[in-house]
Amino acid sequence: MYKAPSLPVGTMSMDTLDEYSSHLPGAMVLVLDDEGVITQCNSLFLNETGYASSTILKRDIAVLSDSPLFNTRMVDNALSIGNRNIFKPEPAHLIMANGEILIVHVMPLRMETGQGLLHLLLLFNQEPVKEGNLIQRFGETMLTDDHLGAILLHPADSIILDISPLACRLLGAPKCSIVNEPLHHFFASTKEYKLIQNALAGGPAVRNHPMTWLHRTEQAGQTELLMDVGLFHSPLGLVEGAYILFKDVTNLRSLEEQVQRSDRLAMIGQIAAGAAHEIRNPLTAIRGFLQLFQKTMTVRGMSKEVEYTEIMLTELDRINSLVGEFLMLSKPRHKMQNHIHIDAVLRDIMPMVSSEALLHGVTVSWEWEPGLPFVTADPEMLKQVFLNICKNGIEAMNIGGDLTVYAQMEVNSEGRWLAVDIQDTGPGIPSSMLNKIFDPFVTTKANGTGLGLSVCQRIVHDFGGIIKAATRTEGALFTVMLPC
Repeated sequence: MYKAPSLPVGTMSMDTLDEYSSHLPGAMVLVLDDEGVITQCNSLFLNETGYASSTILKRDIAVLSDSPLFNTRMVDNALSIGNRNIFKPEPAHLIMANGEILIVHVMPLRMETGQGLLHLLLLFNQEPVKEGNLIQRFGETMLTDDHLGAILLHPADSIILDISPLACRLLGAPKCSIVNEPLHHFFASTKEYKLIQNALAGGPAVRNHPMTWLHRTEQAGQTELLMDVGLFHSPLGLVEGAYILFKDVTNLRSLEEQVQRSDRLAMIGQIAAGAAHEIRNPLTAIRGFLQLFQKTMTVRGMSKEVEYTEIMLTELDRINSLVGEFLMLSKPRHKMQNHIHIDAVLRDIMPMVSSEALLHGVTVSWEWEPGLPFVTADPEMLKQVFLNICKNGIEAMNIGGDLTVYAQMEVNSEGRWLAVDIQDTGPGIPSSMLNKIFDPFVTTKANGTGLGLSVCQRIVHDFGGIIKAATRTEGALFTVMLPC
């Protein structure tokens, strides 16, 4: 006797069906409509029978067995007697994809949904269960590991026999839609497909091959992977199967990039520390004498020469500003670690940002969730970060536009964060520059130094935070996240 877990009334997705059947270990599940047509099946059914979902769905249940239990009228009769939640399973023969017969016990269930009457058949394999050895259990563990992408393949035709949850997420499809399908359905468009084919044909095994996987889901993005491809051989040297393994190294790559960026900043800092004072001393003298010349020329009515001195003073100020940014990178500033409200910081910079936006015909929108928590940071340094990003966004919009600043609290696996989004409606960040936008001397502005965002990143990192850049349909989005 089997007791079926309660199932909510409604239409199930593939994931919901697998979740439901996970409470019945060893149960293959088929979902039929009122006409006896198969509408869904779980991944265990595909694994046990060798069918692919594309070949079995929308077909009549009679193709699987001539047993009267594989008939919707018999299902109704079984459910009309006795307790609706407890049934006595009946034996039946199930025709597998290769034509062989599998002995199963069948337990029917019925489900009322908003789309009509659906029937569930729970099939329990009655073949003798072979106790797996340590190696088999290790393989099963790898296929259920959320942090390892594993794909098992048939050696002859590269049919996918089994797949792990991480690999399903990479392919952007549920397990039921992948098992028993050809590998090329999912990999043919990738540049690594020829490499995989060569390894499966008996060529050199692939080990730790770096690749970037572009997701095909609505949440576009990419994952950095290391890929292994190889064959399983029997003791006699015969090929028994093949595998593809993926290791997600996105976080490791990100850490490597941060280390490289820190090394570059340290090098720039060492140069700046040694040269800044040597540069600033003559700049101060030059600027002082230029101001004297400008005053004398003004008294004598030499307007053209006065205009030249103003240009020279402006360029000297630009050099001085560049030296200041070098110094900001070279030596750590004393940080005031205070508990502050982020909305107070944003209110303080609103007049400066609004006046800059007015000059460029840009509309600024400010919004933050009520009751935001405190963050531990230096308010003056945070003002510098937000001012810099807002100023960049305003300057990126040549002819008007909208700048949106929104603060909210976010919770993820790493803890609680206070996130400030700053989005403009400019041309955005070119994809070729997106991964290095925080590197020194990288800029999209004609007259930019490329140090502003590097300084912002250093400040945010000093407070244990994260700063991210992304391109949207209209404009760029910068997100500053601080632990709270």
